[in-house]
Amino acid sequence: MARLDYVLSRLGEYACDPRCTGQFAAGYSAVLSGLNESSSLTSRRYPIWPLVRLNLDSALTNCISGYSGAWAKELLSGSSLSEMAQHPPSFCAMPVVQSSGLLTSKVVTSEFVTAKPEDMPEIDWQLLNMERWDANLRFSIRSLLDSKGEPRQGAEALCGALESVRELFRLLRCFRPKRTTALVNFDTLQDERTRPQGDAYCELCWRLSIRSSRLQELAAQENQEVGEVVSGGRFTGGIYETRWAQALMLKACQHLPRSCALLSKAEVTKLSAIFDRFRAERVVVGNLSRRYCSVHQPGSPKYHADLRYRVAFQHHLSVLTGAARSDFAFNLRSPDAADLQEIRKVAFDQVHSGLHAIAPSHGSSLGLREKVWLMHQEGLSQSEMARRLGISRQAISKAKKSLESLMNAHRAGSYINPLTGEAQVPDSVIASIKDALGRGLSVAAIAKEAGLTKGTVDGLARMMRVPQE
Repeated sequence: MARLDYVLSRLGEYACDPRCTGQFAAGYSAVLSGLNESSSLTSRRYPIWPLVRLNLDSALTNCISGYSGAWAKELLSGSSLSEMAQHPPSFCAMPVVQSSGLLTSKVVTSEFVTAKPEDMPEIDWQLLNMERWDANLRFSIRSLLDSKGEPRQGAEALCGALESVRELFRLLRCFRPKRTTALVNFDTLQDERTRPQGDAYCELCWRLSIRSSRLQELAAQENQEVGEVVSGGRFTGGIYETRWAQALMLKACQHLPRSCALLSKAEVTKLSAIFDRFRAERVVVGNLSRRYCSVHQPGSPKYHADLRYRVAFQHHLSVLTGAARSDFAFNLRSPDAADLQEIRKVAFDQVHSGLHAIAPSHGSSLGLREKVWLMHQEGLSQSEMARRLGISRQAISKAKKSLESLMNAHRAGSYINPLTGEAQVPDSVIASIKDALGRGLSVAAIAKEAGLTKGTVDGLARMMRVPQE
């Protein structure tokens, strides 16, 4: 689970939709300002839902009554905003396939159990209901859009309010009790370990943490098993898509209305067993580290080697997001349309570039290559550079070539393969690295031979599971 101090420091990411009315925006801001590190979805001393009831219930009701057009209004009926976590929705949008073969949704009675089961912790009940209402919010917003995907006339404020409610739910999921019974037959575990949210990256590099990497593996295995049940060896096209959508609904809501379900009771039983098994496995995965990757496990040589770069690495991540100024005169560029992992790779390559000493006690000072780069930007000749720095022209030329090699090496490994989490390089390069490892070359020698950074080669070599040391 994301740390609350971190979440509270980034409340701007959960800002109210600009299309909302002034009343709703004011209430939304009041709710955000009322949250603190002691707040919890189940706390009686620092409650959240009374805060929502005071500031947003009437504002959302006014937004709904202010739109007179046709939309799936019944999906939000039955409970006020502040009571949605305690009561499941009365209706839900059921995925169905039309006679034309198109996948669509139909509003049906949800048939959800309205009272919390005795063996279910309160936080699990609230999170489950919030997941159900979020699905209804998503389909409600879709019903307010025209054929071009734009809000219908007069529906802008309502769309903005519903989108803001979804953002609020996403934020409130972080405010869970510190301890809770995760599953029957499991001891009481730390909630932040049993309920990981989103991908967590290693504090020292661009790779996913051990926990997040394992969660991705479990997700792939779960999808494969669910796909085998859903396809049944005979379903394709729209029927298959509808069955798959209904299976996902079963996973999220733990219930499937029988009125228009395309999954048999036997298939529902089999899918429920799959979801329960993987849910239990995810609890076990909660014991794994979310701070470090498999390369940087605490105590390993790579962990100790790269630990001194941590502050500089985190600082340069802030630089790449525009929140700080770079300590480097020469900065590597991010690849086109870079994702978060590729941006982290840029930061890693930058601080491991050796352009200057990292985090010395007296502060950073520019290295020779950076000084040459600044003078090059001024348009100075190599002779003038050599005179100013008191070195030979050959040294200036060597520094320029070193910068060019650094830039090319970074560029060659800047794109990340989403399947492996390592650099996306041609098969011929993979083959040459494997051959060089077989010849006993060091990572540094292979990096020079392949024209890649040492960090890139080290990751690719580890992926091949060939000893490098």
